[in-house]
Amino acid sequence: MPLDFLFRRAEPRRDEWRELRNDGEPRLELPRPAPAPEPHRPPLPTPVVAGAPLPESQIRVRSMSPRQMADWAHEMYMTGWIGWDEYRAAIPVELDPGYDATIGALTGERAEPDRPRDMVREMEERLEFARRHAVGNKAQTRGLERIVSILRWQASPARMNA
Repeated sequence: MPLDFLFRRAEPRRDEWRELRNDGEPRLELPRPAPAPEPHRPPLPTPVVAGAPLPESQIRVRSMSPRQMADWAHEMYMTGWIGWDEYRAAIPVELDPGYDATIGALTGERAEPDRPRDMVREMEERLEFARRHAVGNKAQTRGLERIVSILRWQASPARMNA
């Protein structure tokens, strides 16, 4: 039959492979896949000096909504003024779709993501809360300190008159 070759028992040609191992048992070693090269990503730009001009923005930090705060944080992240963790810390919690069912249910306040408010004061309160309750998370506290310092600098009277 034409398929007899499938059922025939083949004898090993050489037994040299048994001598390569100490225990005499054959082992199958698969080749390791080559690591994929990481894509070239230029480093994020950093502020040249403290007090260097921030990107011009039409947003006034003493009167902006949480949505505008998220846009402001995105702008600061994309220009390199803040890092990823700082960007995440700067996003207001009211933008979470489940805010009304979670935090809003506990506080009794509904989310108002389009109502303007003093975001400098709100972020200062958030920083104080983090200092009191996130004792082990120094990175979060440092990120919020940086956000508050940039917001304060952008809200300063000297910047407003310029």
